[in-house]
Amino acid sequence: MSLANRTILVVGGATGIGKATAELCAQRGAQVIVADFNEAEGQKTALAIHGEFYKVNVTDEHSVKAVFDGIANKHSKLDAIVQTAGILKGAFVSLEDFSPAVFREVFEVNTVGSFLCAKYATPLLKKGNKPAIILISSGAAHAGSSSYAYGTSKGGVSALGITMANKLDPEGIRVNTVHPGNIDTAMKRGVIEEDIARRGLQAPQAHLSLGEPMGVAKLLAFLVSEDADYVRGFLYTR
Repeated sequence: MSLANRTILVVGGATGIGKATAELCAQRGAQVIVADFNEAEGQKTALAIHGEFYKVNVTDEHSVKAVFDGIANKHSKLDAIVQTAGILKGAFVSLEDFSPAVFREVFEVNTVGSFLCAKYATPLLKKGNKPAIILISSGAAHAGSSSYAYGTSKGGVSALGITMANKLDPEGIRVNTVHPGNIDTAMKRGVIEEDIARRGLQAPQAHLSLGEPMGVAKLLAFLVSEDADYVRGFLYTR
């Protein structure tokens, strides 16, 4: 499956699922743009795949708009955006002890960040070929999470994806929402290590069920291709 002649933006492409997706899309011939708050790792990823890098704070509208203004100055169109940027805070904190400030912070990054990226991507996507917006939610949106903030924010991403899919389909933009399960990322390992400390589990046992980021990246690379033009709705991974 070739991604030649497609311009793809991966937000959160510095590490984890985003990095694997950027690498695979580039291998398949796409012009890949990486955007991330983690400037050092984001530049490293972009350099390795001969792509471009933009530093972005997805909670800051001016920062997000600046990224898309920069892309518009270099590219005539955008064919797909994959929004993988997200955080998890407050794992295992009880409801009565949960900080409203932490709740808002997680929601701002995961849900509002997804909204802002989609908002400013849309004008460029309208010029693309079979354009697509791919949002990353989580199995936690439906099965629950170790964090009240994370589960709620990812539920918001799922609802945002449904609404955008209905409203943008008549404009020719496909929207899919992907719900990964237990994937071996730094964020997931941090939660596992915290759980190990809490419950005295053995680290090798706790890590056995984790899937590889590249497994999700393979799905995402398909979804940003023209071959996925008929795919609709939610998709789930292990």
